[in-house]
Formats: sequence, structure tokens, C-alpha cells
Amino acid sequence: MPRTFRSPRSYDPSYSPLGRLFRSWTGDRLRGEAFLIVTLAGLALALLMTHYLGWTLLKPVLADNPSWQVLFWAGQLASVAVLAAVGLLGFRPAIRITCTASGLELEQGTRSQTVSYDAVDEIEVVSATRYHRHYRRYAATQGFVGAVGDAVLLLRTPNGPVVIGLADADEQTALHTHLDAAEVEAREPVPQP
Repeated sequence: MPRTFRSPRSYDPSYSPLGRLFRSWTGDRLRGEAFLIVTLAGLALALLMTHYLGWTLLKPVLADNPSWQVLFWAGQLASVAVLAAVGLLGFRPAIRITCTASGLELEQGTRSQTVSYDAVDEIEVVSATRYHRHYRRYAATQGFVGAVGDAVLLLRTPNGPVVIGLADADEQTALHTHLDAAEVEAREPVPQP
């Protein structure tokens, strides 16, 4: 029976509606995230300037009609809430890793990949800081990362690095142990008669 490891979904603004739009438009997760950051900063500044300009221009009218002030401030709060919902509210899909006899089947949302034990050249535990500063920035890196703890698993394969980050450190250690045992079995020579 294959063993399965799971990690729940986690908060990630790049999976917000605006982030998913940019990622699908560019076809590249890193460019999509860059566009998201620039767009959110621009929209936040534009919203802030609009709020100040609106108060400056409407102050005489609002002073004469105090009941309209409630509508004005409600509109201000609603615009901030819409920006936050569209640009900041997103969740990275859950991860499911199934260990079969021949390799790992990795699934995260609509993405999936199969890594055979024979294709794994090296297994390394990398700190989360090193992953974010180094490995995450390369297009060849396939990341199946949920809520990042202190460390992630880095599998070096001929097709590029595969990073696995599970929320539960005990499950990540169990997966590392399983991969070490599977790698030893895959590398043992077959006895010839």
C-alpha cells in the first residue's frame, strides 16, 4: 500500500485573484509575482491619493451634510477591502505526496509531477531561508511547498531541482527517511547469475 504525505493549504498573496491573473497572463510564476507586487504598490498609492483628494474636494460638501460623511467613509473602507480581497487574499493549494514502488507522485492543485527514485541524484535538507533566497528564484526549480517550516527537502534530478516543503516537520523527516531508503534500494546493483 503506498504511503501518502499531505500538507494543508497555506496563505500566499500570489494565489489571490490578481496574482493568478498575472501568473496565467505571463506564464511564469516569478514574473507574475513581480507584476503583482508592482501593481499592488501602484494601486495602494493611487487609492491613498484618491482618498486624500476626495476628502479635500468634498470637505465643504460633507461639512454641510454630516450624514454624507458616513457614506464617504464607508466608501473609503469598501475600496480598501476590495483591494485587499482582490490582491492579498489567496491560498496556495494543499500538497499530496504519494510514495509508490517506483517513485514519488507530487500533486499541488492542478500541478503534478512524478519523480522516480532512480532519477534522484541527491537528497538534501535546505533551510527555508536558503530556499527562498536561492532555489525559489530559478525557473527550473519545481516547488511543491506548503506552509514553510524551518527546512525543506531538495531533490536534485537531471531535470532540475525539486523542492518539497511539508507543514509538519515529523512528516517531512519521515519522507526524508523513506527517500533515503528508496535511494539505497534503487542504487543497489542487481546480482548477475
